[in-house]
Amino acid sequence: MLDVLRRVIQEVSRAGDLQSVLEIIVERVQSAMQTEVCSIYLKDKELQRYVFMATRGLNAEAIGKVTLGVDEGLVGYVGERAEPINLEDAQNHPRNRFFEEIGEDPFHAFLGVPIIHHRMLLGVLVVQQQQSRRFDESEEAFLITLSAQLAGVIAHAEATGTLTLKGRGRKSARFEGMQGAAGVALGTAVVTYPEAELHNVPERKAVDIDVE
Repeated sequence: MLDVLRRVIQEVSRAGDLQSVLEIIVERVQSAMQTEVCSIYLKDKELQRYVFMATRGLNAEAIGKVTLGVDEGLVGYVGERAEPINLEDAQNHPRNRFFEEIGEDPFHAFLGVPIIHHRMLLGVLVVQQQQSRRFDESEEAFLITLSAQLAGVIAHAEATGTLTLKGRGRKSARFEGMQGAAGVALGTAVVTYPEAELHNVPERKAVDIDVE
């Protein structure tokens, strides 16, 4: 799984836009975990609904058209709990709901993980399988790690105004800062790079090798 994870992250880092990232993830996850279905639902903050944004195994024609309420189905349940939900027999869960529009068959195995960035829920990543089984810890960890990577990409798309849900046009970019100390400050904004993601660190020529 670690080798697959590394390759997926490399592909994601080279993708040209968010939709390409979503397509890469659902395709690679479905293949790596050998599940019938992998789907991504992104949360529309204005409508307070989840938008069906990418899938392998369900009705691709419903992408961008079908939405779920934030309290609907197991996807909504994952979002409410803000933690992974791993079910061996999802059909008998009280929160399960059948969505005919996206071509859901009677899938039993269900694993959904929230996509969270800075404690803000951005969406839900889901895998489903007809056979009743509980996904193991390594599979759950694999999906959680990918959702963390995806969260950063989605947050960047939202901040730069390139994320479009339900066919709405691009929005102007807006960045929200985090307070580090009390008071008021004026200055120039600087883009920083997360230490945990090496592919996000820009290449620069070394000036002083000993110091670095």
